[in-house]
Amino acid sequence: MIVKICGITLPSQAREISEYGADYIGVITYPKSPRYVDVERVKEIKENLKNSKLVAVVVNPSVEQALELLDIADFIQFHGDEDLDFVKKFPKNRVIKAIRVKDESDLEKIKTFKNEDITVLVDAFKEGVYGGTGEMIDLNLLKKITDVYDKVIISGGLSENNLKEILNHVKPYGVDASSKLEVSPGVKDLDKVKKFIDIAKNR
Repeated sequence: MIVKICGITLPSQAREISEYGADYIGVITYPKSPRYVDVERVKEIKENLKNSKLVAVVVNPSVEQALELLDIADFIQFHGDEDLDFVKKFPKNRVIKAIRVKDESDLEKIKTFKNEDITVLVDAFKEGVYGGTGEMIDLNLLKKITDVYDKVIISGGLSENNLKEILNHVKPYGVDASSKLEVSPGVKDLDKVKKFIDIAKNR
């Protein structure tokens, strides 16, 4: 199972979390996010990773912005309103498409990307907010999603306290956590992060 720790802003924490065994480290390049990092900080974080892959999270970028980040990061995560035609401009083995899930009708959006074999990350829907809400998707809905598609990373309110129970219900491709593992936006509680990774890796 892929473990992604997102919203990293400090190179020193990126290095520690990489050493804990996180598969992916996520950085937010959306200026309106409280976890925003600029391109220079993205490069610095990348240099501090041991075995982890770097994921640059973007919201409605231009093609040029996305390509610039793909020159640095291993993956790009589209977390805005990007449609399939836009996402297909990039190598699908280096793309994650986030879909904010409100109800069962959003399964159709997921199937659109499933048909192209693009990895999907599902996050809880909150009006006007692109991720990092700390809110969870209903477990029954999560199960329907992971039953439909095997390349789904689940996110939204995951923590070291609820991960074990969630993984008793669903078997995702990966898990992603951010706000519930923080001391403050962009600063992780490393004890919580380590516990979270250990739970995911020992399933």
